[in-house]
Amino acid sequence: MEYRLALVERPRYLHATVTGANVPENAMRFLRESYQACVASGRNALLLEMNLSGPSLDTSSIFRIVGERTTDALKLRKIAYVERSHEKDEGKVHFAETVAVNRGVNVKLFRDMAEAERWLSEP
Repeated sequence: MEYRLALVERPRYLHATVTGANVPENAMRFLRESYQACVASGRNALLLEMNLSGPSLDTSSIFRIVGERTTDALKLRKIAYVERSHEKDEGKVHFAETVAVNRGVNVKLFRDMAEAERWLSEP
């Protein structure tokens, strides 16, 4: 399973970019490692940039992954999510956002990186 994580510390947030195969294990690993790096860097906001290749995960996998990562996500002030793959089912991307928001996570989906960065930089 191909997987690569790149982390860049910004003044108000951590920018985490993942590339590789779009499988549940990589999605879970990306969310876990990004959160851990965010905390280790002293940031309370996270920009998740997804570049995973392959078809969208099924809704049950999305629901399970978001559910398992909610406890940590609730500890962050903001999470911006940018889906870079054009292969993804837009409805499923919004489903992931909705599942997290319904659990109290302050997460927002963006198509434009500049908008996500502006939102994260706001108090």
